[in-house]
Amino acid sequence: MNLKESEKIELKSSFAEWKEAIISLCAFANKKGGKVIIGMNDDGVASGIQVGKNTIEDFANKIKNNTDPILYPSINVKTFGLGEIVEIDVSESDNKPVFAFDRAYVRVGKTNQKMSQTEVRELIKRYALSDFDKMYLEKDLKKIEFDADLIKKINNKYYKFRISSEIDFLKQLGLVFKNKTTNAGYLCFAKNNTNIYQAIVKAARFKGQSVVKFLDEKEFDGSIIHCVDQIMNFIKRHINTEFVITGKPERDEIWDYPLLALREAVINALIHRDYNDSGNIQIRIFDNSLEIWSPGLLPKEIDIKNILSESRSIPRNKKLVEIFHQINLVESWGTGFQRIIEECKKNGNKLPDFSERAGAFVISFQKREQEKVGEKVGEKVGEKVGEKVGEKLTENQNRIISLIKEDEKISIVEIAHRIDMAEKNVENNLRKLKEKKIIERIGPDKGGYWQIIKK
Repeated sequence: MNLKESEKIELKSSFAEWKEAIISLCAFANKKGGKVIIGMNDDGVASGIQVGKNTIEDFANKIKNNTDPILYPSINVKTFGLGEIVEIDVSESDNKPVFAFDRAYVRVGKTNQKMSQTEVRELIKRYALSDFDKMYLEKDLKKIEFDADLIKKINNKYYKFRISSEIDFLKQLGLVFKNKTTNAGYLCFAKNNTNIYQAIVKAARFKGQSVVKFLDEKEFDGSIIHCVDQIMNFIKRHINTEFVITGKPERDEIWDYPLLALREAVINALIHRDYNDSGNIQIRIFDNSLEIWSPGLLPKEIDIKNILSESRSIPRNKKLVEIFHQINLVESWGTGFQRIIEECKKNGNKLPDFSERAGAFVISFQKREQEKVGEKVGEKVGEKVGEKVGEKLTENQNRIISLIKEDEKISIVEIAHRIDMAEKNVENNLRKLKEKKIIERIGPDKGGYWQIIKK
């Protein structure tokens, strides 16, 4: 046997090093598990120990008295040469962090390192059970303004309960008890969120690729059901779309990012984020990328390296997921990441990056390279259509179109303010869009409206 110390093996010459052995077991339990072998020197040579009658029992008691939560490793005595060795195996703990002598350790390479307070807090949050959506809001039910229009619309379309009030609807869904609503009921159906600050979603468009200069920002503090469309409208206002002539009756719109994938990622953040975390969901739009930050790490059962292959769903907020599923905002559980990948491929985007950063789960999308779209399509339909395939617009023109989609009566003054452009330049861009037959003006300057032409 020629053993060397590694991330999963620690060698000790004798039980005189029992404290160090327990610390190693703690470090292994906080990582991927491992083995302590007592009776071998650091170089893997047997030290020739003889295990006494009460040695194993005494060592097991020391583990019990000095670890929290208590570790129960497998301990086996084996004959090795003229002496004996003791193999002590411990699995990765399901209840992290594990402490030894009131300190938490983690295995890094061949060493045991003390965990920082931040690392300990993150592990506690990650491995603690979270029932935030089932907890009751400490506010009198009668003092909360619920979104009557939303509740009426959802009930008529999906539930069809016989109800006499908004509160009656919440009771039918099991979201009310003793004159209080659950956090899930409040997040989904309150008209304005003034009590759960961390549930407010923050979105911003930045200049360049850093969060230094804001070009636009907005907070969404209504029902998280309403938030889905509101966030998507904000995103569409700040990304570009390309009109592509394909020979079909209408132009195809190809966006910088696949809208269905972005919508899936937004919904994923709203229903799966850690609401015990004081941070907010953040939508960060840069020149060449878009990031969705969701507070909280992935559930401990999900390895981010295998997130696409495992297709598991372990809802942190079961009631929120249930409601979103019932109203068809979530189609099926455990397939969201796969759909995001598929939509990125369809749209011509690079595959998104899934990561955990600063205590948050982050999905990073890369902007689509527009010049690659339509390279071969023109060979098939260009001659028939007689137009250039992939008619490109400037970023400002795309932003103007997005604003018109949002408000067909928007004024030149308002457009200039929203995109930080001189009114004269806005007029020039509008003229070019009209010449390209992408938009037209219906009615007079005062009292008329803009219309996007579909060919």
